[in-house]
Amino acid sequence: MSLSKQMIIFIASLLIVLLLGTFLLNLNNTRSFLEAQLQSHAQDTATSLGLSLSSVADPEDPSSMETMVNAVFDRGYYRHITIEDVDGILIYKKTNPKHIDGIPRWFIDVLSIEAPEAKSLIQTGWMPIGTLTVQSHPGYAYIELWNTAKNLLLWFSLAALVAIFMAMTALKLLLRPLKAMEKQAEAIVRKEYLLQDALPSTTEFKQVVSAMNAMVSKMKTIFDRDARHAEKLQKIAYQDRVTGLSNRVHFEMNIDALLDKNTEAVSGAICLVRIEALKTLNDQYGYLVGDKTVKLIADKLKQLFADEEALYARLNGTELLAVMPSHKAETLIPSAQALSQAMPAILASLEIETAPTQLAVGLIDYEPGTTRGALLSQLDFAVKKANQQPENERYYYQPQDNTPESHLAWQDILDDAIQQQRFILFQQIAYAVNQQIHERELLIRLKDQDGNIHPAGYFMPAAQKLNKISSIDKIVIQLAIAALPQLALQDDEHLSINLSRASLLDEHFTAWLLSLMTPDVAKHLAFEVAETLVTSNPQTISQLMNTLKTRKIRVGIDQFGNQFGNMNYLQSLRPDYIKLNASFTKGIEQDEQTHSYVASLIEMGQTLDIDIIAMSVETEAQVKAFQALGITTVQGYFFGPPKPLMKG
Repeated sequence: MSLSKQMIIFIASLLIVLLLGTFLLNLNNTRSFLEAQLQSHAQDTATSLGLSLSSVADPEDPSSMETMVNAVFDRGYYRHITIEDVDGILIYKKTNPKHIDGIPRWFIDVLSIEAPEAKSLIQTGWMPIGTLTVQSHPGYAYIELWNTAKNLLLWFSLAALVAIFMAMTALKLLLRPLKAMEKQAEAIVRKEYLLQDALPSTTEFKQVVSAMNAMVSKMKTIFDRDARHAEKLQKIAYQDRVTGLSNRVHFEMNIDALLDKNTEAVSGAICLVRIEALKTLNDQYGYLVGDKTVKLIADKLKQLFADEEALYARLNGTELLAVMPSHKAETLIPSAQALSQAMPAILASLEIETAPTQLAVGLIDYEPGTTRGALLSQLDFAVKKANQQPENERYYYQPQDNTPESHLAWQDILDDAIQQQRFILFQQIAYAVNQQIHERELLIRLKDQDGNIHPAGYFMPAAQKLNKISSIDKIVIQLAIAALPQLALQDDEHLSINLSRASLLDEHFTAWLLSLMTPDVAKHLAFEVAETLVTSNPQTISQLMNTLKTRKIRVGIDQFGNQFGNMNYLQSLRPDYIKLNASFTKGIEQDEQTHSYVASLIEMGQTLDIDIIAMSVETEAQVKAFQALGITTVQGYFFGPPKPLMKG
């Protein structure tokens, strides 16, 4: 029972006791007053009638006395009037046998009214000849007492109701801070840092709220400190100080993950820009000007090759690059040409009139399965070719040896696959430390007309270019829902589905998705989005995640920890889980900076009660390294390659 109800019951009980006592006291006083009135009425009648009878009294002829008694009896309300002689022998008695009507018997029994008898002597001269006895009838007294009781009960009931209502209102106002404190405590349990701005006026409540606010502020400070610490470690380990781009270590970690076939990565393009004669510029104008020049070139690179999923890095003092997943190098030629011609404007912005510095830009495509060394060799060859081009045309695109499918061919392939539903779901299971299944990540495969099964990296770049991604997302969701009845998942098992940028930014897609989320479906599905989408579209992602969580659907962030910047958004988004970027796995054993940075991410996630999953784990040593840091769920080829979701 709530405190407010207990207090209301106590106040109501106390009030009822007080009112009941007052009620009974008033009734008793009224009864005493009425008894006194009956005594006075009887005595007055006895005295006056006794004198009257004395003047006409004749013991031998009582008829005159009877006449006078009858006259008085008829004018008043008496129980009886009696005349006796001096020896106590009855001369005459007049009685009223009427019962009291309209009053409950229990009331008369509980509150009995005693009607006293009054006596008076009847005498002739100085000689007593008899005694007159008069007793008033209590009927009117009972009626008066009954009416008084009803009126008192009515007014006391109204007073009690008004008092209880006022007490409830006052308690509601007084205890309102308790409700706010309850919400604040529940928020603390959810690791949400909610402060109460309005302090209660009640001293005790004010002290409690102030203490809770201080605790919440301290907890928020701890999380902010952890977030800043993680950000600082990330910058030290992976960010170039001059340009703000990824350094070579970060590039190698990410490109290795992108080239690893086991990570379900897609093909893409890479642009390498080499700054020629930078040393001459440094010698002429100083290293500060040289650093500013490199920073402006880096900004121009990000501007011309802008993409949410792109990776921008500085390989060394004179080489910058942009990695563009899901892009074809051929489509980036205009950007490469513009970048190769950007140097004069950059020098002019620094008020440098003459300098031999120029830019050479090379473009190549890459495919998962290529080695990093082979990729860098191709880039170096492309840049050398670019240096051989005429001035203002110092860019070079190296086409692939294998001719890719044409735009129209891909259009036909994907349209046919979507229409014929020639997609298959594979799964890669994330296991908890006790070898129990934590979740099953769904991976899409395309089955061509010859029966060959292709991974997402084969067709996703074309699907993105042809705006087919959202349609494929819908197919994945429909196939997953259709498979649920046959999978017989445990209550804590989920199928996790990656949502693309195209789907997330489509309002119709969100409405369509929610229409499918029945309770039985929702409890076994989880949706995750890449960290790049979270940081570039925070409001849209926040709304979607909150909507999904209200339907009891798990939400997660994929490829986490790779974006430079503040991670405080985790406090507001509060995903159910995060999946670490696959690039951290290869360095988790030996690289101390990677180890420290991942440890800070884990600590930050644990502070918010967010599950953390290590990805692309391939060796037992990697599993043990993550477990030593506190990660209890891992996913990757260590447990085997992806397998079909449905058998057969």
